[in-house]
Amino acid sequence: MFTIKYEIISEQFDDINNMTDEEIQYYFLLGNVCLHSANASIEMEWEWIPLLDFAHCLQHIVNDLKGDNATKQYFEFTESADTLEFSRQGEQLKIVASFSSIIIETTFVDFEKALHDFHTSISEHIRRNVPNEVPIVLQKYLSF
Repeated sequence: MFTIKYEIISEQFDDINNMTDEEIQYYFLLGNVCLHSANASIEMEWEWIPLLDFAHCLQHIVNDLKGDNATKQYFEFTESADTLEFSRQGEQLKIVASFSSIIIETTFVDFEKALHDFHTSISEHIRRNVPNEVPIVLQKYLSF
């Protein structure tokens, strides 16, 4: 079993109708993330991870990994030089962080489901907190 847990530290819904892509990628919905499997966890308790952008980028990684049963993809954090490496070998997925000695091994299917649940939870939180219609700039991040 694999899960992606998160904690929201900072929200900025005040001027959401004027938000830019850059603001979403760096400043919107900041928090902590934990990648958790049955026997290991990679914790990112930095309080500055842009959660919606993180989910959006991981979805691109999943899409790229789907097309190739033996490949690697990387996520680079914008606020530091840290990375997450996602290595797929058949139905298995290995996650290695540049900032931790912990290695997570899970199935690709479990990772894909956990990402879907994570993204859905964040998207629903945003939709509940946007006073009117979701701005166009946010819509591409909310759709799967």
